[in-house]
Amino acid sequence: MKRGWLAGAFSGLLLIGTWLPAHAELPLDGATLTSATPAPAASALGPLLNISQTLNNCGPASVAEVLDFYGIHKTQSDVQTVLRADGNAGGMAPFGIPGYMRSLGMSSLMGEGGSDAVIKGLVANGFPVIVSQWVSLSDHYGHYRPIQSYSDQRGVFVSSDPYLGQNHAISYDEFDTIWATSNNRFYVLYPPVKQPLLNSVLAASGWDPTNTYMADVAIQQARLNSGQGAPPGYTFRIGYSALAIAWDELQLGDVPAAQRALDYAAAHGTSRIQLGWISDEIRFRTQ
Repeated sequence: MKRGWLAGAFSGLLLIGTWLPAHAELPLDGATLTSATPAPAASALGPLLNISQTLNNCGPASVAEVLDFYGIHKTQSDVQTVLRADGNAGGMAPFGIPGYMRSLGMSSLMGEGGSDAVIKGLVANGFPVIVSQWVSLSDHYGHYRPIQSYSDQRGVFVSSDPYLGQNHAISYDEFDTIWATSNNRFYVLYPPVKQPLLNSVLAASGWDPTNTYMADVAIQQARLNSGQGAPPGYTFRIGYSALAIAWDELQLGDVPAAQRALDYAAAHGTSRIQLGWISDEIRFRTQ
């Protein structure tokens, strides 16, 4: 069973209408949570529902697992119908996530340049987080997996892994190595009422969206300049790196630059559906 090679190929980002604007938060247990709790030495969310993925369907399965955590019950086939609508046999591109989450009354963040502190802070404050990385040090195949717990004593992150099963533990050292292959991309799906808390968690964890998106533009541009057009371990066409640049530039607020990169991606054979996802985000940002 393959894992879904699109998982690590695309630029993650701060999604439109999510992290930057602060939404009102509803009271939880009589109080409004807007400040991050410092990450303790160990924390756990679950276990999350574990969904055994079908062929190359780690992305939709991971999204379905996290939605279930919030009481939104979708099968991986339900999610696949939307997020693999481009028909790509290799796996899920992430660009349809924001629109799909909005259709469900949810918000989303796709970040890059993450760190162990970011993952721990999210889990400790009640946010399941999906990461994009290799399956393992010995299996260099792009893979999405939700992280549900961590332990400093054991030195591991623990996933409800669609491919490797429930409670799959990964040492911190291995986690960092296989995560670096995607520029440390991470995905957070969450109810809008949790926006202030998410803002606080990211700030406390030292995540800087401007610097991370600028850094990824440079990485993707270097790939275009070299003709590689993909991170190590992948075999994508040049158009995909241009698509990633378009996504990053949009998060940096440079709509003309995003459109230029999108046009370049279109000229290099990128899927019309994937182009449409980003075009939709441009319209959402500028309307």
